[in-house]
This record gives sequence, C-alpha cells and structure tokens, in this order.
Amino acid sequence: MIQTDEKVLVEQPSTKSTEYSDNKTTFDYSSIVKSEHFIKMCKEKTVFTVSYTIFFMLYALLLPYLALTTNFLNAKVIGEISWAWIYGISMIPMSFIVCSIYLKKADYFDKEAKNILENQEV
Repeated sequence: MIQTDEKVLVEQPSTKSTEYSDNKTTFDYSSIVKSEHFIKMCKEKTVFTVSYTIFFMLYALLLPYLALTTNFLNAKVIGEISWAWIYGISMIPMSFIVCSIYLKKADYFDKEAKNILENQEV
C-alpha cells in the first residue's frame, strides 16, 4: 500500500490468472465469474443457504415464542411429558438432519466448483 497526502493507493493483485493446485494450471477467473454455470451455481447455493438458515431459525425461535405466548406447550402428551419436552428434544434430530443435508449439499457445490474449473478453457 502506498500512502500519499490525502489519497491511499492500493496495489491490486492481478485477476487475470492464478495458479491452482500443484499442476501449475492457470485460470481466467474473470471469465469463470461471468459464465452461466458459475452464476447458476452461486444462485443455487444462495437459495439453499438462505432457505435452510430461515428454516433453522424459525424452528429454533418457535419454542420460546410458543412458551411465552400460548399454553399449548403445557399440555400433557404421555404421562408427565408435555409438548414443550417433545418440541425441545425434537431439536436434536432436527439439527442432525439439517447438518447432514448441508454436508451433502456442500459436497455437491464443491464438485460443481471443481467441474467449472475443469471445464474452463486454459
């Protein structure tokens, strides 16, 4: 970084080509970013991430909301077990399910990114 009186000039690294892995292959990332496949993958990834985050937050915040505003969770289901216990314990398998789906989708997006790089014309 070079600093003058009032302006700060930042030297930007070259964005035209960058080395990837040990095979010394270079990619033109500016053309990758503009490709339809990359744009489609980014939109799909954003939709997935936002929708699962919203679902998880709603599921987690519904318990305190129901506990504070209704008496529904106080109703007994089996013996002394109330809906509050069932809902609270259901968060454990729900978390594992959401995490396993996320891991599978992350693997899918990694493969898509690798596929985009492999299909890039060098």
